Amino acid sequence: MARRTDRDVRLRGYLCTTGVSMVYDERRLIAELRRQWVYVALIYISVLGMSYWILWRAWSTADALQWLLPAMLTMAVQMMVLWWALRFNHPPEGAALFPTLGVANGMTLTRGLLTCLMAGFLFAPTPQGWLAWAPALLYMSERIIDFFDGFVARYTSRETRLGAILDIEFDGLGVLIAVGLAIQYGHLPPWYLILGMARQLFILGIWLRRRLGKSVRELPPSDHRRLIAGFQTGFISIALWPIWRDEVALFAAWLFAVPLAFSFGRDWLAVSTVIDAESPRYRALRRRAKRLIEEQSPLVVRLLAALFAVWILQQSDSVPSWAVPGVALAVGSVLLGVVGRAGALALAFVAVFDATLTGLHFANASLLACSIYLLHIGSGRWALWRPEEYYLHAKLGARDGGRS
Repeated sequence: MARRTDRDVRLRGYLCTTGVSMVYDERRLIAELRRQWVYVALIYISVLGMSYWILWRAWSTADALQWLLPAMLTMAVQMMVLWWALRFNHPPEGAALFPTLGVANGMTLTRGLLTCLMAGFLFAPTPQGWLAWAPALLYMSERIIDFFDGFVARYTSRETRLGAILDIEFDGLGVLIAVGLAIQYGHLPPWYLILGMARQLFILGIWLRRRLGKSVRELPPSDHRRLIAGFQTGFISIALWPIWRDEVALFAAWLFAVPLAFSFGRDWLAVSTVIDAESPRYRALRRRAKRLIEEQSPLVVRLLAALFAVWILQQSDSVPSWAVPGVALAVGSVLLGVVGRAGALALAFVAVFDATLTGLHFANASLLACSIYLLHIGSGRWALWRPEEYYLHAKLGARDGGRS
């Protein structure tokens, strides 16, 4: 009995020592991460200061200061989020902190810095000359990095809860600022701001339901949610281009708003228990709808897209002769369903280019609508080759080749 007691005492002492050591290690790692936070903040400040100096030389002092204020406010928000989330710099399924932020989180923070630079143009005078392209180029660069930071995190086995938090928060902030700029430049209608805030409004709605004691269901799985969000941010980045005709941009806004509103609407009905996404009746209805929309209807839309593209080639001089073979290739791609989404993207640019030069009319408006439909839905059942589907739905870099 005495031996057992001595052993228990030694075991308890070991556990206490180990626990103290673990707490000490965690505090030490948090302190190290906070030092890295200081370095990140200094990099932000340096880049914003250098950008202010460049704009001060191109603009008046008042305009440059007007750019600096929103940029610094956006930086402050991001730095507060980063400081708060440092304790989550561990794997999603683990608790051991990584000692460094890592390459993937560094890429996400680079996205945040680009968002700060873009935010400065909010409420500032419309930039002219080469600066007119700055907001679009900043947001497009941010979107490109966003495509790769998750890949790098998965490929290097450095996925963290911190990275997920930064990704979500920086995404929402970037979309909101980009939509605000596009509205400011007259390229998006004011109501589009509601879609820009869709995620924040969705989270607020869930919080209010819980506060009121109402039931909230888990978000149902979707194989299109991430895809729709990706196309949405891609459209917003293009909407910032300074060459848009307002009527064309506003028409495109309606076309991109429909799938996003439908996606959020369906998700809200599911989490608010209006519909039961697990019920046999709903599943059967969803299967029939997916069969019609995703498998059968794309063939008709592909035929219409090819018809309208040929119509534009014959009736309009907007497409230069050197580009005709490329347009013909895109028509063949859509018609045969060979990498059809890429062909649809090319035809969407043909429609926008024609509408920008000749004005919006039935042929280019219809081609744009068909192209955006195919971009979101795909080529459907009767397509010869659809390799893009894997890359659009897979989580690239996952060791198990995971799907989204």
